[in-house]
Amino acid sequence: MVTQPLPHTIQKTVPPQISVIIICKNEGKRIRRCLESIRWADEIVIMDSGSSDNTLEICREFTDRIFINRDWPGFGPQRRMAEEHASYDWLLAIDADEIMSPGLQDEIIALRKRLINPDTVYRLSRLTFFCGRFIRHSGWHPDRIVRLYNRQSYRYNKAHVHEAVLCKGARVRDLQSLLLHFTSESLADYIDKRNGYARAWAKAKHAEGKRSTITQATSRAAFAFIRHYILRLGILDGYQGFLIAAIQMQYTFNKYNFLLAKNFEKESSNTHEG
Repeated sequence: MVTQPLPHTIQKTVPPQISVIIICKNEGKRIRRCLESIRWADEIVIMDSGSSDNTLEICREFTDRIFINRDWPGFGPQRRMAEEHASYDWLLAIDADEIMSPGLQDEIIALRKRLINPDTVYRLSRLTFFCGRFIRHSGWHPDRIVRLYNRQSYRYNKAHVHEAVLCKGARVRDLQSLLLHFTSESLADYIDKRNGYARAWAKAKHAEGKRSTITQATSRAAFAFIRHYILRLGILDGYQGFLIAAIQMQYTFNKYNFLLAKNFEKESSNTHEG
């Protein structure tokens, strides 16, 4: 009896699915454009920290994967919570004030078929719009940041501010199209945000036992201006470039001065207790 060979079975390779994770609070005026640019995603995960405007109402038009944590732990820990709520291992982290350009959307959709190695991370090229102009110098561009990664290999760190994906030793690939970043609605909003970052930085460093001096605060502030306006060619960004350098100088002075104030508060408290 001759055994007939079994018919050849063709196995289709299913591209990995991607969860887009967003942390936000009171972003009702900006988040719609962000969400419109990620409609292609297999899943959108929202990690809100207690919005009181219409942010969540807008988000519900795009996803039902909405989670709330009002006990703000810092940017890094909040992103890690979002990671844990995602259904898929490949994650794309994006902020509510960012928009994926059409080219970047197409690039990631095409890339999905090649998301094979979980030890590879992908950097996005971010271009920031500030005070009526896209900033192409001042240390703001090219601004390459790891945002597409596999959580089985890498996670966000636990930094309170200036968080980043921990991916030491990873194979890094750069995407070419732009992630558009609309940093703030007004100059006042941006300065307020930087002051918040300065206070958070000082709080974290104080908890680590770090100290500051007035000399350190002033010298680092002066160098911050020189770095952004001269060394990083902020002068080519016109008025906005000067503004960025001045605000960075003030931010640097504030964060070291806030830390110095906390040092004084601790010493004063110890003196009274003694």
